[in-house]
Amino acid sequence: MEWDTLEHTYYEKTNDWYASVILIATALIIVEFLFGNFLMITLTVIGTITFILLSARKPEVMHVEILKTGIRAGNLLYSFNSLEGYAIAEYHHEDRLLLKSSRHIMPLIVIPISEEVDVNMLREILDENLSEEELHESLAHLLLERLGF
Repeated sequence: MEWDTLEHTYYEKTNDWYASVILIATALIIVEFLFGNFLMITLTVIGTITFILLSARKPEVMHVEILKTGIRAGNLLYSFNSLEGYAIAEYHHEDRLLLKSSRHIMPLIVIPISEEVDVNMLREILDENLSEEELHESLAHLLLERLGF
C-alpha cells in the first residue's frame, strides 16, 4: 500500500499572526531584561526566529509506502523491528497514522494519511506486523497545530 501526502498541514499566516508572535516575544524579552536574565533573552530571540522560519516553510509532498520490512515515509524507513505499535487517529479534517517507536528521541511518529487510503485496509496490513494500541498526539503538538504552526 502506498500514498502521497503533504508532510504536515499548512495554514497561510497573515501579517497579524507574525506581528503577534513578535509582540509576545518582545514582551518576554522585556521581562527577561528586567530580571537580568541575558541567557534567556538569547534563547528567546533564537527560538522566535526559528519559530517564524519554520512556520513560514511550506510542506513538501511525501511518498509513504507500507513494505514487508517496515514503513517508508519520504526518505526514512521505519523498520517493524523498531516499532512497538500503531494507532490511526481520525480527525474531521484528516486521518493520521501514529507509530510508537522504541527510540527515546522520537517516541511517536505522525504520518498524515491521504483521503484515498482505505483506513480499514491499512489496519489489516499493519496488523500483520504491529499491534494496534491507544496512542495520542502530544498536547504540545496539537496546540502548535491549532496556533497555525
